[in-house]
Amino acid sequence: MGRKTLLTIIQKIALGFLLTACFGLVATIYALSSLGSQTEQANELINGDYRALTMATTLRQDLLALDRLAKAEDIITDVNLDSMHLRRREDFLANWKKLINLPLSQPLPEKMLEAGNSYISNLEKILAKKDLKLATNGKSLSPQRRELLKQFDLFMKKREEIIDTSLLGLTSGSTKAFRITLLLTLFGISLGIAVALSVILAIHRSTRDLISATSRIANGDYDCQIDTRRSDEFGELARAFVRMSDQLQHLEQVRLDANPLTHLPGNMAIDHEINQRIENNEPFAHIYIDIDNFKSFNDRYGYQEGDKAIALVRDILKECLNEINSVDHLLGHIGGDDYVVLTTTENAEPLAQKVIQAFDEQVPLLYNIEDRTTGFITGRDRQDKEVQYPLMTLSIAVVTTESLSQPSPAAISRECAKIKHHLKMLPGSNYLIDRREQR
Repeated sequence: MGRKTLLTIIQKIALGFLLTACFGLVATIYALSSLGSQTEQANELINGDYRALTMATTLRQDLLALDRLAKAEDIITDVNLDSMHLRRREDFLANWKKLINLPLSQPLPEKMLEAGNSYISNLEKILAKKDLKLATNGKSLSPQRRELLKQFDLFMKKREEIIDTSLLGLTSGSTKAFRITLLLTLFGISLGIAVALSVILAIHRSTRDLISATSRIANGDYDCQIDTRRSDEFGELARAFVRMSDQLQHLEQVRLDANPLTHLPGNMAIDHEINQRIENNEPFAHIYIDIDNFKSFNDRYGYQEGDKAIALVRDILKECLNEINSVDHLLGHIGGDDYVVLTTTENAEPLAQKVIQAFDEQVPLLYNIEDRTTGFITGRDRQDKEVQYPLMTLSIAVVTTESLSQPSPAAISRECAKIKHHLKMLPGSNYLIDRREQR
């Protein structure tokens, strides 16, 4: 027997898809988030530190060029050389302003700013005088230029280290993001596979059990050993199978118990129905129908005509039950010329009246004209004496559960036998309802 299942098959399948989709979505969101973060860091690195390194390299080259031009001016006097010197200083000034305005992960070193601002301040003063000769004279700025070159070298070295560290961090972050994304994706797929395997195994076990149960039922074994504790669709199917097996078993018993002549339920089915109604505290009437003088008729006309008389009572009972619209009833044949009807207490008397009226109208037709005219048939009793037997009549004994304090099939049968014995001594067809208080 399997464990109780908390989820249905459909819910399990939906859960598997949901888990896979959720972890896939989480992995995608994480991957995109990590990619966005790394892209932002890379942009900051390119637009900040890397650009600062590039501009520092350019500024350093400008300073070196200015230093070379200053040395050349000591040897050669050339107007073109002076113009070139002036343009270099203007370019340096513009690039310096760009450098100090860059968004950097770490601010520019104080010493570098001081050296640069001092150099720029002096450079702007010289350029502001608009004296080409003075502006191109680099001797006065040479000490500051050398100090600034030194600071540029330190800055570039430090910035290269920052860039390398940032690149390593990006690489490490990318690797970590890839691994986490892969783990989330694989975990989601694994959960989906686990749920799928659970569903497949559940379907396999349930299908195997149901096939086995079907085979046993087909061979007449209605004792189904199926796990009905599951709460999924296969649990419902298993419970339906058990109900079907019980019903088939009951029908098989009814079939075996049914009277071969009338095909009506027999003693077992009647007792089962009585017990069911008693267990359900359902009040009902037990109507016992017996044909009087049936043996004499059967002896005179033969068993085939006797079967016709028994079938006539069956047909009359069915027709009368339909006429009073009795839906909650059981019509049974307990053998020979005895019938039982289980119905509601309010239907008992109308049914008995209708049955007697229909029987008294139709039963004479089973006799020949001579017997019908005389109103009796001649036969011999057990002492071999000639006896006149009246035409067949009915004795109907009615016992209700309301008249018994502890109703049971045996108690009801016992009371019916007493009433029938009393009715047999009365002429004609009669019915009697036990209206005594509970006893």
